[in-house]
Amino acid sequence: MYPDFIGIGAQKGGTSWLHTNLEKHPQIWLPPMKELHYLDQGPASLAKRLFGDSKRMRRGRKYLIDRICALPRGGRLSDVAWALRYSLAPRSDAWYGSLFPEVPGKIAGEVCPGYARIRGEAVGRVHRLMPNTKVIYFLRNPLDRPWSYARQHFKIRGPNDGYGSLDKVPPAEMEAFLRKDREGHSDLFGAVTAWERYFAPNQMFIGFFDEMVMDPKAMLKRVLEFLGVDSSEDVIPATVERSPNPGRPPKMPPEIRAYLAGLHHDQLIKLHARFDNPWTAAWLASAEAALADHPPGSAGASAVGLA
Repeated sequence: MYPDFIGIGAQKGGTSWLHTNLEKHPQIWLPPMKELHYLDQGPASLAKRLFGDSKRMRRGRKYLIDRICALPRGGRLSDVAWALRYSLAPRSDAWYGSLFPEVPGKIAGEVCPGYARIRGEAVGRVHRLMPNTKVIYFLRNPLDRPWSYARQHFKIRGPNDGYGSLDKVPPAEMEAFLRKDREGHSDLFGAVTAWERYFAPNQMFIGFFDEMVMDPKAMLKRVLEFLGVDSSEDVIPATVERSPNPGRPPKMPPEIRAYLAGLHHDQLIKLHARFDNPWTAAWLASAEAALADHPPGSAGASAVGLA
């Protein structure tokens, strides 16, 4: 059984909020581990599964150990069996399908923002594997999302090679990071185009981070209606009003915002032409205002190395 729906992103666009609220729904089953990363990263060898140092492999092994240790305290053997299958079984399409049990009265899904980076034939392969699945994609202003991601990225690097705060990141390194991100998680229009090529309009839910922040309950109800499950007040959890990642990055310097505006201006024009809603209009207006205040090559931009 393959998932009935997948949440593909965007990273730093509300996927933790989505997972937190969907896993509480009585008609939805989600894997006990968020972000399986099979559709974007594919199989892994036995050596990697046993000894690999990637975050994905380490999380899988830790989850297995935790489930085994929980048995004397009332843990379930079924949880251990799932963890064994996830952590140690050979990776294949059949293996991925085996991670989604058929539970009477429930639909199954996965939330993994890495999937938004899949392009071309790789999306076609997902469609061939599960042609009837539904796709959820949240968009966030590409002038704001990268800054939130930068905070996470440079914090994760650790105390030995980190900078302590974003304002201490060398301009050249920050510029390289933002340019790379433009072709990755922040390529919103590319992701929308790639997935809409294979999945029909009634299979795609495109939401907006701004909408989630402004009225999270209404956003969740729309997602539940899209999935075809109960969307009444009785199933809306108290966590709907709460962000699972409440931390906020420091205020973005105007020079960096102008640099991001230059990187994403063409994309923002396309996004607004595609969706033509208040959110995309505001994103485009904010980019053009940033460019007007700090044109590329101006003294302010050059001062931080982001001309």
